Amino acid sequence: MNTIVPETTIPSHHGPDTQSIIPGLEITTVAVLAAQTTSHFHSWHVELARPSSKEEIVSIFEKTSRVIFLRETDGLTALNHTIELMIDLGRPRGDMWEVGLWIDSLTVKDMELYFNYQVYNQAIVVPETIDAIRALSGIEKDATASINKTNDSMGIIQGDIFE
Repeated sequence: MNTIVPETTIPSHHGPDTQSIIPGLEITTVAVLAAQTTSHFHSWHVELARPSSKEEIVSIFEKTSRVIFLRETDGLTALNHTIELMIDLGRPRGDMWEVGLWIDSLTVKDMELYFNYQVYNQAIVVPETIDAIRALSGIEKDATASINKTNDSMGIIQGDIFE
């Protein structure tokens, strides 16, 4: 407790794991172990292929399924606050099925993008597992249709959480 342990291997397993899904992606990851049992916190620095603006990046995330915006101005100042919010929203066990993007941290400087996000370990895989079962069983062959069904049935939020 009350410590952070740096991983001694760079890249951490996150980069190679990502490359197994997106071959050719140039990514280097660094990780630390922290006293967290429910969530992972990720901090990204991305070199953009072309100039962009914060508004353009936010617009992309707004359209991305299963990404919600977490804002300090909404009282969400720590990872545990999101779990409390999910409980208040009636989610079982405080599950956050979406990726929580700390939108206040999103910064674009020249051709570099910086942002932080939270992944609730126990819950994030649930929607994808449901979609995978549909795909493997042949119940739903269209990925977008399956994602929409899952999102609707689970009450998954996209974009601004308070709108």
